Amino acid sequence: MSDKILFRCDAGYESQLGTGHLIRSITIAKILLKNFNVKKKNILFLIKTKKKYSLGKKIINFEKFKYKSINNKIKDYSLKELKELKKNKFKVIIFDRLGKINLRFIKELKKNQKKIVCIDDGSKNKYLCDLSSNPLVYEKNYNKTNHFSGNRYNVLPSLLFKNLKRKTSKIKNIFISFGGFDKNNYSRLFYNKIKKDNKFKLISSSYKNAGKFENMRLFFKNMSLSDLVICSGGLTMFDALNLNKTTIVIDQYKHQLRNINRLQKKGIVNYLNKKNINKLYSLINKINKKKKLEKFQKMIIKYKKTQRPMEIIKKINKIYEN
Repeated sequence: MSDKILFRCDAGYESQLGTGHLIRSITIAKILLKNFNVKKKNILFLIKTKKKYSLGKKIINFEKFKYKSINNKIKDYSLKELKELKKNKFKVIIFDRLGKINLRFIKELKKNQKKIVCIDDGSKNKYLCDLSSNPLVYEKNYNKTNHFSGNRYNVLPSLLFKNLKRKTSKIKNIFISFGGFDKNNYSRLFYNKIKKDNKFKLISSSYKNAGKFENMRLFFKNMSLSDLVICSGGLTMFDALNLNKTTIVIDQYKHQLRNINRLQKKGIVNYLNKKNINKLYSLINKINKKKKLEKFQKMIIKYKKTQRPMEIIKKINKIYEN
């Protein structure tokens, strides 16, 4: 059948890649299956699967989606990648990755009447696609016809899981996660720091699961049982807020710092500068007060009311149906 949705994304043990893009694409696919008239047989993932990209294969197999492997050496938006894409029958292609789609790539796909969706693309050419969304990587908020930017359009994996409601008046349980690729070993660092103190209990830590894919259901169950989440400024930070969690966040990349700054100005995250990691406990003690924690909860709930993730999913479905 030609009416397929093709996802082109990767996951791996590589800086600025990790698992976020693939997990987000899987989330989009699951919502399309659950809420719209899309069949699982009409969803296909094209991913790199060998060596440092083997993590992607583990994830996609666990989630039981169909996939095809692409050569690890093929560069994004290259003619070789274009050739690989054309070997597949699809109506809509969704690129979820940091990069810059080029004009030739778009024109070649359009020749075959393909619909193009770009997520977190950094080029001006994305405005020539049928849909673009930049929820994590952007400079200014905008809402144009089929082109959006801003954290409010984040499609989060935690949307698929029930939040185990837990009222926090004191921090006792701490959840640590620094994504699928923790280049600075923050998980190990914070795990060792907190483990020394019997004052807090570690519910989960990505340090203990380093190099492994953690079941998302278990991941978010553990997160929802925590009183504090310590993480980087990627999707996990937004998932923590979606689950109403007080957070301490550290930036690993420039675009993460921009997002952290935006949220800190709203009073809903606590930023720990990389140069001040030794001040972790003083920061925890500063926020570990009933009134402070209640204030965070109110600000987070207010922030969540502005979120519009389903607008992006509806747009994707509309492009697929037309």
